[in-house]
This record gives sequence, structure tokens and C-alpha cells, in this order.
Amino acid sequence: MLKRSNYSLKRSTCKGWLLLVFLLCFLPGISVGAEGKKGIDGTTPPSPDRIHITSDRLVSETKSKTAEFIGNVRATQENTVITSDRLKIYYKESKDSNSNDTAGGQSIDRIIASGNVTILMDDKMAESDQAVYISKTDVLILTGRNSKITSEKNSVSGDKITLYRKDDRMEVDSSSQERVEVILYTKDKGLR
Repeated sequence: MLKRSNYSLKRSTCKGWLLLVFLLCFLPGISVGAEGKKGIDGTTPPSPDRIHITSDRLVSETKSKTAEFIGNVRATQENTVITSDRLKIYYKESKDSNSNDTAGGQSIDRIIASGNVTILMDDKMAESDQAVYISKTDVLILTGRNSKITSEKNSVSGDKITLYRKDDRMEVDSSSQERVEVILYTKDKGLR
């Protein structure tokens, strides 16, 4: 009896270590805890290749190369913050040996955030039901009723907003029920 319970304990401990090793090796850039020096406010300083994610739950699948964060999700990378109900990361093998990818040669292919999505980036705030970010093209697609991007007092809303971040360009589409809406504040006379 004693050997069997010892074996069960060793087995569950082994599973815990395997999960930790997986997170550290196969999900590069995803921080599991604090690392490095602390900033003035007690947090780790922003880094371009570090993503810090917190959530209520994590479901990771090696075969499909995904990690899904569920419940009260908050993802931070440098000055970009995403909050949502769910966030799923699809990762891929990196073929570039000169890339900044960490152990295992993994990189993020795309990120899908869903449910009460809010994204703070640069000087903009985006809100939508779902956001899809494609890393290769640096494109962010917001979908859902009342998807909106706000910059200072200016805003644009529609059912689908495609933000081409490399080109600093945007396309906004509407549905048959709602039209695209833009609110601009100008310093000059505008349309007068």
C-alpha cells in the first residue's frame, strides 16, 4: 500500500513538473511569473519579447500548438494590454535561426481574444466582441456589434475594423443594420 501511494505522489509531482517545463520551453515569451529586475512600482519592466498573461485557467495542447487562457484574461507586452474573457494563442515552429525566439524555436502565429475585448495600444483603445491578431502581417481584426477604436476624442466604429499596423491604415465595414460611424475633432474649421 505504501509503495502505491508513493508512486501516485511521484506521478502527480512529475506531471506538475512536465507542465512547468512545457510552459517554459514551448510557450516562449509567455511569462509564468516574475522574472528579471523589478521596476519602481514593483513590476517587471516592459520588454518587446516578453508577454505576461494572467487568467483563471489555462488549457494547453501540444499537438495543436495552442494555449487558451480562460476567465479574467489580461495580457501585457510592452505598452499593449489586452483584457478579455478568453484568449487563445496559436504558436508555430520558427524557421529563422536569427530570430529572438526563446528555447524551442517557437513563435506566435496568431492570437484570438473573445468576450468583452479591450485593447490598449500606443495612444488607442479598441473594444470589440472578438479580436484576431495575425503576427506575420501585423494585422488586427476587430469584429462584433459596436467594435470601436478611440484615439483621444476621435473614434471610429463598425461591425468589422481591420487595422494594418505596419501601414498605419484602417478599413471599417458595416452590417445591414448599423452603419460605419466616425467622430472627429478638428483644430481647424473642418467642413465649414
